[in-house]
Amino acid sequence: MNAGRIERHLREFSSEDPKDAFDFITKSYFGTLAPIQIPQEFLSLLEIVKKKKPNVVMEIGTAKGGALFCFARMAADDATIVSVDLMDGELGGGFSAGYPTWKVPIYQAFAKKGQTMSLVRQDSHSEETLGKVKGILDGKQVDFLFIDGDHTYEGVKKDFEMYSPLVRKGGVVAFHDVAPHASDESCGGVKYFWKEIKNYYPFREFIQDINQEGCGVGVLFL
Repeated sequence: MNAGRIERHLREFSSEDPKDAFDFITKSYFGTLAPIQIPQEFLSLLEIVKKKKPNVVMEIGTAKGGALFCFARMAADDATIVSVDLMDGELGGGFSAGYPTWKVPIYQAFAKKGQTMSLVRQDSHSEETLGKVKGILDGKQVDFLFIDGDHTYEGVKKDFEMYSPLVRKGGVVAFHDVAPHASDESCGGVKYFWKEIKNYYPFREFIQDINQEGCGVGVLFL
């Protein structure tokens, strides 16, 4: 299937059911766009996003793109969606980051008719990037922020400190890779930052197996 056909196929998908969206993007295109998530954990997060029906969605760390697709399906029909990720390479504890240029039109096709999809392919820790995101938002506040970029303790902390002020009161910030017993090789320093930050907000954790190696989703309600 060529890129043009993939884009058309993506735009034709109409279900806003979390499981339908997850299954579709996971099973299509030989898994090349599949979310790097444990299904049970991610579906629990998607149920929250669906209930919130966010008008403004932001994701830091898009990688294969599957999570971004699902968030777009759960968002409002006229939502503003912003993805921040590197062009290619590695960032934070050896975790792969970024995506190739040929995927840009495919990710743009994740948006439903009426939504706007902005792909910011820059370092999230750059003040220039923050300024660009603010320009895209044009005064709008973020309803849902998903942080899954730099997995070092310092990196995830900086992402939260830089971008959580853009989230409205009553909004949601979620983190991936919060499993407490995973090794640093599998989840980096996210679990350490999560252990600290969750004490300051109402929160929920979705961890399939407390002893699992990596993954786990943490959700803050601001």
